[in-house]
Amino acid sequence: MFKGFPVIDLHAHLRNDIPKHTRIAKGSGIDVVVHMANCHPPLDNLERIKKSLEKKRYCRAIPVAAITKNLAGKELVNVDRIKSYVLGFSDDGKYLKNLNLLKEILEKNVLVLAHCSPPYEIGIKEPKLETKFIERYLNLLVEVGGKLHIQHLSQKGSVKLIREAKRSGIKITCETCPHYFTYTKDDLETRVNPPLAGKEDVLAIKEGLADGTIDVIASDYAPLPRKTGIAGFKSFLPLSYGLVLEGTLSGRQLKEKIFLNPKKIIESGGYKLRI
Repeated sequence: MFKGFPVIDLHAHLRNDIPKHTRIAKGSGIDVVVHMANCHPPLDNLERIKKSLEKKRYCRAIPVAAITKNLAGKELVNVDRIKSYVLGFSDDGKYLKNLNLLKEILEKNVLVLAHCSPPYEIGIKEPKLETKFIERYLNLLVEVGGKLHIQHLSQKGSVKLIREAKRSGIKITCETCPHYFTYTKDDLETRVNPPLAGKEDVLAIKEGLADGTIDVIASDYAPLPRKTGIAGFKSFLPLSYGLVLEGTLSGRQLKEKIFLNPKKIIESGGYKLRI
């Protein structure tokens, strides 16, 4: 328990060693971990998901299924067969180019967690592509409805876009990660997806957290060795609490970002969370 309430990390990668990484999460003060589908092989069918659920856990670990088979962006997984066993669906690590597939899964009224950054090599040259992809997804959400959650916001333009969408009545949620409100691209030379941005982007992320545009702080934890990323379970709570120490968030607001809002999002997908 952190400051008297449980902590939910809405975005982590446990790969193929759920016991090891849930032990690290628990030791870092995290009570519930939502883990993405991009392990090896990916969680894109019911048999693999059931097998993952049988593994020992040291904290609650809730799986997310892939949106597309083998995370290839070409064919939907068997959503109807899988949906009762997972929180939602995400091709995290890859943005879904095919809007017809996104439309199809949104129409099934399951929770869709969307990765909106292009591959690192493209994104570092054109960081504003994140905002463009979010805009495409928002337009589709307005057209077909559904449950959409945007993962790891990093750009000033993305914050502005989602703020305006929420003010216009569009129901959408989103998250960011500690490295996006802590470091700029000038502070660290490291590969992150989406890439670290500039000072004005960091400030915009903080403003989005403070005014409620950004609903959740999630770690984006990935085990070593990492091809990209710096996120860890151990730094998740200290960096998040730093927002309280510097006056960006109140203690109540931090509770919303790492417990109350993640819980609402999890339950919006139909998953019954008992902590």
